[in-house]
Amino acid sequence: MRVIYNKYFPFKPFLATNIFGVILCRGKKGRLSDVDINHEYIHTLQQRELFFIGFMLLYYFEWLYWLCKLRGFMKAYYAISFEREAYRNEKNLKYSKTRKRFAWFKILRETSPIVHESYNFFKDIANFIKDDFRLSKYLYVALLAVTIVIGQVYFNIYDIIIAPSYKDGTSMLRLPLVYSTAYFLVLIPTLYMHGEIHRLKQWQAWIFPLILVSIDGAGQGFDAYRQWINNAEMYNKERFYLKLVSSFFFRSIAIVFSLCCFRWLTTGKFGLFGLKRSGKYLKTYGLIYCLLVPIFVAISFTPQFLNFYPKMNIEYCHGCFDWADWKIISLFELCYANDFIGVEGMFRGALVIGMTKWLGPRAVLPMAITYMCIHLGKPDLELCSSIFGGYILGILAYRTQHLWGGIIIHLGIAMLFEALGLFRFYL
Repeated sequence: MRVIYNKYFPFKPFLATNIFGVILCRGKKGRLSDVDINHEYIHTLQQRELFFIGFMLLYYFEWLYWLCKLRGFMKAYYAISFEREAYRNEKNLKYSKTRKRFAWFKILRETSPIVHESYNFFKDIANFIKDDFRLSKYLYVALLAVTIVIGQVYFNIYDIIIAPSYKDGTSMLRLPLVYSTAYFLVLIPTLYMHGEIHRLKQWQAWIFPLILVSIDGAGQGFDAYRQWINNAEMYNKERFYLKLVSSFFFRSIAIVFSLCCFRWLTTGKFGLFGLKRSGKYLKTYGLIYCLLVPIFVAISFTPQFLNFYPKMNIEYCHGCFDWADWKIISLFELCYANDFIGVEGMFRGALVIGMTKWLGPRAVLPMAITYMCIHLGKPDLELCSSIFGGYILGILAYRTQHLWGGIIIHLGIAMLFEALGLFRFYL
């Protein structure tokens, strides 16, 4: 390992630092002891495990975390997991030969609650996939998902199958049919592949999903309010705004109605739609959301995003009903947010948590495909990501038996997109 001696770097109180496997030492040649060199060589091993750049980033963020928590520069330095490992083992000159890979991570888990929780979070997901995995099943669902994506991206099946139903008045029938078909196209084959087709002998295993998906589709397909608004005496911009608000308001009513029916049919065993007191993984959900924010900010510059968001197009609604912009935006965003909470209650709540009694873990994949289908007509990237997001959130809802993670991630992203779109309008 190369050592470079110099007069100035690193700054006091540090004697040496390791950058990409090269030791920079402040002082004359030979100042470093074997213990010091061993300490720095441990850092070289750590850097290799994280491809150097990952080490630098994690080192910096971990130092910031401890600085905020301990409020001391050197206290934060000694608390870093990389430094803890190096200081604990620097006197053992044979440590590099017996050291286990990623030894620093065990220390990080022991000292940082958020890392420990995140580790269990991903372990929970991995364990579910391991238990649920059947190669034939996952290949079949992947093929179905790819077929839906190709159909939308290249043939625009939304405009062929769904959009015309709003014009000919069949939307309240066609959407339930599309969503129910998608759900059972996954449920029946996957139960067969697991040798659990006997679950369908329980009438609840197929009647309840059929009712839930049908009511949700009918709520999404309901558009009689457009005629009501068109017949009202008001300006065009006010009609436009009311149609915008109503499109989410009436679907929310349908979702709440279906959830209440489901709770009544299950004699309350379903609970309050998965909205229970539980803090499991909430910190990890928050951390994941923060890490996703830069990605979604970048996505917000894509042409499809600019054409689709914000949903609240204040340019067309400015001044309607003689309201200030903040009132117009607030009412709409309230209805928009309520719709997302309702969607979580329907898909992760009723179709996963509620159906656990009859379908167990097999409830997750049918829900994910159906959830993907409600994104038909939206930007292609959003459609593709919905299957993965729906699946992961479904796993976590099944494991934790609560919806807060989905609400944090789903609603947080939706509101971020709205905020970015509105910010551009006022910029």
